[in-house]
Amino acid sequence: MKAKISVLLIVFLATACSKKQHKPSIVSSELQTALDSFPEIEKAAKHKILTLGTFHFDRSMDGSDIIAKKHIDITSATNQLQLDSLIHILKDFNPTKIAVEWKPRSQKKLDSLFSEYKKGKWKLRKNEAYQIGFRLAKLLGHKKVYCVDNNPPMPETVNSIDDWDQYAKELGHFELWHAYDIENEQFYNFIDTIQNNLYVFDYIRLLNSKVYSNRNKQIWTTGLVNVGHGDKYLGADLLGRWYRRNSRIYVNTINLANTNSNDNILIIYGAAHKWVLDELFESNPEFKLVQLEDIIN
Repeated sequence: MKAKISVLLIVFLATACSKKQHKPSIVSSELQTALDSFPEIEKAAKHKILTLGTFHFDRSMDGSDIIAKKHIDITSATNQLQLDSLIHILKDFNPTKIAVEWKPRSQKKLDSLFSEYKKGKWKLRKNEAYQIGFRLAKLLGHKKVYCVDNNPPMPETVNSIDDWDQYAKELGHFELWHAYDIENEQFYNFIDTIQNNLYVFDYIRLLNSKVYSNRNKQIWTTGLVNVGHGDKYLGADLLGRWYRRNSRIYVNTINLANTNSNDNILIIYGAAHKWVLDELFESNPEFKLVQLEDIIN
């Protein structure tokens, strides 16, 4: 019996040693050469980009699915002072162009309002394009604020289903869809509560934090995205539409950059867009991605 166990032990050790020998512990010279000579784009970024994620100051114009239960009054004296602090921080970024969440077809209207505002003939309304974009652009002596938004149509698959609950149940996707409902409700409640416990400047800093962007991304990449997998891909198509919208915003923005000089572009957008836009800008060798905290620090 002992002899049999000894033989088995020897076989096991031999097999283990054999497997260990085939597992590379260091990078081979050939792989290191390939890594060292990898054809990356070696180009110094010509422009800087800062995506400022905000909440929508004017609730009547808030097209988001999730709207705060207690909305901040951005026109109060305290909050106006908070915005002053933010605007003077953004001034240090020295943006040469400011882009906002308006569609290009509204450019003439925005130009007219900005012109009247600079003349002192038009009082700013609540929209963040006005309260941040216009105020900062006037402070810097800009001639205009740029419209870069886009809103592509819903995918045909999404419009093909009348009862999403029933459809998800029939495919067995209902539980996948609602798997993170408790965590998401906690997130929304936290945001509702915390915005009333923070100064507006600090709240906007929170919306531009890495932890907020990561959590917002999780809302898109879990739950609803599962509905229709292997069939009509309703959830995946909605995520695709979100990327489609933001990729169009991205293209509209990068084409504001001057090919003959360096630009610092500030884009002011709903915070839910920030994680996608940052990913896109970060991958463009022409642009250096800057965060709000970089400017503050």
